[in-house]
Amino acid sequence: MIPDDLRRDLVDRLMDVPLVGLDDNDKGRTALLGGIPNAAFFTRNSGNSRGDVMLLLLQLEENFSRTGEWRLLQIIDNALGTVEGTELGVDLHAIRDQLLLVEQGNRAVRPHLAEVAQVHLFDLRQPVFMCIGQLPTDPGTSGFAVNTPTPRLLAYFCESLKQRGADNRTWSRNDVLTKGPPLVIDPKHTSAAVVRSKIDKVRSLLATKHVLWPMYIEDAGDAAAVWADLAAAFTGALDHHLMVTFGLPAGMDPPPGMVRLPAPKFTSRDVSNWVGDIGTTMNWQHSVTQEWASVILVDYAGSPDDLPIELVYEWLEFHRGLITQHQTADELLEVLRDL
Repeated sequence: MIPDDLRRDLVDRLMDVPLVGLDDNDKGRTALLGGIPNAAFFTRNSGNSRGDVMLLLLQLEENFSRTGEWRLLQIIDNALGTVEGTELGVDLHAIRDQLLLVEQGNRAVRPHLAEVAQVHLFDLRQPVFMCIGQLPTDPGTSGFAVNTPTPRLLAYFCESLKQRGADNRTWSRNDVLTKGPPLVIDPKHTSAAVVRSKIDKVRSLLATKHVLWPMYIEDAGDAAAVWADLAAAFTGALDHHLMVTFGLPAGMDPPPGMVRLPAPKFTSRDVSNWVGDIGTTMNWQHSVTQEWASVILVDYAGSPDDLPIELVYEWLEFHRGLITQHQTADELLEVLRDL
């Protein structure tokens, strides 16, 4: 994945390429895909130009040819063909150079500790940007679903969506809110009918804010009933976006009309990258973050490429608390060795 700031800059500059930024006319954006295999099968948002560009970049970030050619650079090269020699062309060349440094591992990224130590920013880029990219241009009701074994992920998803949507100028951070903690619907304790009782409140919130409404639903029938109720209650154009997100157990399909988001997959490498970014920000030696990552993972004996989501969030919450209390390498190592 490329850094968020570089992705945002690339989206901004591509939107300035002639014909690319036209809503309801994706010919200019389709032209950017010239020479890229299987582009006809990419997920698109033809009615929202900025969302469409974000979706295209997301699908090209890890797309390489058999000979190692990075398809993300190819979309920039296609854009440069129409703006070479202009100020926009100069900007695109600069972004291309930055992407090459990212690919080579040489780009120095020094974000603030408050950014890299956020649990809600841990490995949720793909589902979050897929969500943002598929929003309509005009506010309305959008339904998304992600398979996850825990409602906890939905809370972090909403926080990440709020921040990354603001970072990418989809909305202002003060203009979006989450309708409470994830509502858990299950046959034994909370019926699907409880959602209907909250519709009027949500309708009033939409007059002034974009609303994220997360729910964890264990039964396919309940999921279908809830989505049908909401789709009927919030029809047509709205003052702001209503983004309904269902968390569903593994293997459950979303109701028709909802967009399935890619389920995040947590790995030991993701954990190492998370603590590594913190260590880079703090100017720590690599050996410190290596020891820190090994402590986080020491009690897990399963596959390093498929860590349990609930357990990972428990680790991250605990260790984020450690770094806020112990902000020198020596202090942190002393605490870690006592665990």
